[in-house]
Formats: sequence, C-alpha cells, structure tokens
Amino acid sequence: MGVIDKVTEKVTALLPSRRERRESRNELPPVGAEVLALRDDLDRWLDRFFEEPWGFPGVGDFQLVPSASVHATDKEVVVTAEVPGLDKTDLDLAITPDGLSIRGEKREETEHTRKDFFVSERRYGSFVRTVPLPDGIDIERAKARVDRGVLTVRFPKLETRTEKRRIPVST
Repeated sequence: MGVIDKVTEKVTALLPSRRERRESRNELPPVGAEVLALRDDLDRWLDRFFEEPWGFPGVGDFQLVPSASVHATDKEVVVTAEVPGLDKTDLDLAITPDGLSIRGEKREETEHTRKDFFVSERRYGSFVRTVPLPDGIDIERAKARVDRGVLTVRFPKLETRTEKRRIPVST
C-alpha cells in the first residue's frame, strides 16, 4: 500500500459518507449540494489538521498572529495587541490604507555547555497583523509603547466642529 493510498484512507475515515449525509437529511440533495458538502468536509478536515499537525497540540509557545483589540474613548482610539517576549526593537508599525499594520519578529538562541554535553536551541517566529482603524483619527500624533508584552497605540481623535451654522440655499 503506497503513501497516497494511506493518506486517502485516513482522509476518507474522517469524512462522513454521502449516504450518511443523505440519511441524516432524509432527502435527495439538490444539484451541487454534494460538491458543497465535500468542500465543507474538506474545510473541517484542514482546520483540524492545521490546529494539531501530526497529533501535536500547539507547536511552541509563540503565536503567529497576536490578538488585538480596538476601543474608543471621547478623545482617542486605542489599539492594543498582545506581543509576549517582544520589545520595541522587535516591532515595526505602519499606517496603510487597510489600517494599522503591526509587524513583529522574535529570534531566540540559547546554548548550554556542560562537562559531557552541549545543547544549542534556536527559535524563530514572525507575524504581520493589520488592524482596521476608524475614520476621524489623527495619525500624525499617534503614540505607541510596549509594556509587559502588550503593545498600546493611541490615536487622538480629530477636532470636529460642534457649533451650529446656517447654510444659505441659492436657486
């Protein structure tokens, strides 16, 4: 039995059969439904495969994409992102048409030498995360800082007119 046959057998075992899908609905599927069902099954299988590749739950402790949040106050918009283990030299921030682009890179090298053995470990991880920004913020006066693994970027809101003014209508 070849490698392809083994992989096909394992994938097939993860996916429900066409008969099981039809019996669960008690009806014949409309044209194209089988293709959509196969696509859904394949998406679920790929999600499961990449969540736990080769049966190992989570590889390393460095997440590839940090979680981020945006909240607004009366005076500013604040973006926070979790970047554990990174400092300001590991981060690059840029304003793009899509929003705030956060780029980070982490490299670690450790070496341990003892009398009868030598251990050298290297880890590397990088990410790019773009956070959409609302209109009405002053990107020129933005301030960013990293403290205890949390990146905080503050954007002051632009001043808006609140006074009432009449506009004449011409004909």
